[in-house]
Amino acid sequence: MIFRTLALLRSLQSAHHSMEDAQAKVQRACDYRWLRERFPGGTVLCRDTRLTDGTPAAAIVLPFTATPALRRGGKWPDDTAEREGCHVEGAGACRAAGAPSYRRLESLSQGVANGAMSVLKDAARFDYLVEHQALRLTWRRADHLPGAISRRLSHRPERGEDAASRHGVFLLEVKVPGAGPQGALSRDWLDKRLDQYRRLLPASSPR
Repeated sequence: MIFRTLALLRSLQSAHHSMEDAQAKVQRACDYRWLRERFPGGTVLCRDTRLTDGTPAAAIVLPFTATPALRRGGKWPDDTAEREGCHVEGAGACRAAGAPSYRRLESLSQGVANGAMSVLKDAARFDYLVEHQALRLTWRRADHLPGAISRRLSHRPERGEDAASRHGVFLLEVKVPGAGPQGALSRDWLDKRLDQYRRLLPASSPR
């Protein structure tokens, strides 16, 4: 395992400047995989929005029950009205919604398991979302939820509607470039859509 970890670091460092850069790449890849794993549980809330550069996009919302432990991690206000006025953007939005903050050995083991090229691709997908301000987390009371999300929570087998009523709900909005999917949301659709639009960026843009 040690030799495979060193090999991964060397391959990542060939494209970047330092071990810290390589570590950060692995970490962002882990964040993207956390998001990707939960993506099919989202709801298409809007098919006609835009990214910061004007690219047409669809807004997908992923709901998470805002348990007290999860709220403490994000230092959300105690007052519910004040809490609804707050938001978190970028990589911090995923962390506040429950994505683990990986320690060095944990994230390196993820990189070893998946390989350097896979790490670079997933990190680039996550970078695209962050650079285009496509990740945003808000908190809502259960009776303030959009109808489509409220209906989805009511069908959760773990009585998600009851938990949402007690604790409220975190809504992680992910703006995905292009039109929304014709069928159900899928991890593969997210990957392909981000890869398609990343390739349309000017050659000088970060990849």
